[in-house]
Amino acid sequence: MKDKEEKNLQFVLRYYRYGRLDTAKALNKITGIRQQNNLHRLWIYSSGVAAAILICIVSYTLLSRSDNNMISVTADAGITRHFLPDSTLAILSKGSTLEYDSYNYGKKLREVNMSGKVFFSVRRNEQSPFTATAMHAQVKVLGTEFEIDERMQDTVTNVYVKSGKVMFKGRNSSKGIILTKDMSGTLTHGNEMPEMTNTAFPNPSAWATGKFVYKNTPIDAVMKELSIYYGTSLYASEHFKTITAEFRTDSLDEIISLIEKTLDIKISKKD
Repeated sequence: MKDKEEKNLQFVLRYYRYGRLDTAKALNKITGIRQQNNLHRLWIYSSGVAAAILICIVSYTLLSRSDNNMISVTADAGITRHFLPDSTLAILSKGSTLEYDSYNYGKKLREVNMSGKVFFSVRRNEQSPFTATAMHAQVKVLGTEFEIDERMQDTVTNVYVKSGKVMFKGRNSSKGIILTKDMSGTLTHGNEMPEMTNTAFPNPSAWATGKFVYKNTPIDAVMKELSIYYGTSLYASEHFKTITAEFRTDSLDEIISLIEKTLDIKISKKD
């Protein structure tokens, strides 16, 4: 340490000439550099703090907006009808849920999340596909009428298409199947690809549409569907007749009376 101080002193004595080494000026220059460095550091620190604050504000705004615009619909009391922002109709069976972001819905995509059994009548928009996502499955359409049935106690997800065309696939799968009018598909939970299945009844969505539509339908198939829908057992006196008709779901007794008069048969009911 002492050797270093002596060398510095010898350097000053060797090169010092009057007026050549202005100590005050040098000191001011050094101080100025230090001040500039300090200001630069302060500016960088302040900018970093401001950026951090801005990020927090933007993040909070986005989170707040997202939270404030999430719409949740639960069918607690019974069948519930709900119109989405684009006039698409969702009909929820009892206990089903529907959720979507009303702020982003329709800007590029129309996306909803659901659980339970929901019937959709989707307003057509080729620029904005409609996607309904359940826990295990996903359906994508442009505009159509279809039903998704995925209840917690079930091990499968069923999709029925009343009109139009849909893409039905596993939630995280890139491939699926195309279903068109009156077609059905089933996805076993744990699988990626659904399978096409036979539609069990002529009117799987009668609970949502409020009507039964029959076109040259065998009377036994009608009796089976009505029995399951109303929780009873119906039997026709003749088994080889068919019927073409449309009935409201409001009253089973009225439906039975109309069928008996139309086909000239007798229908017995056993509860």
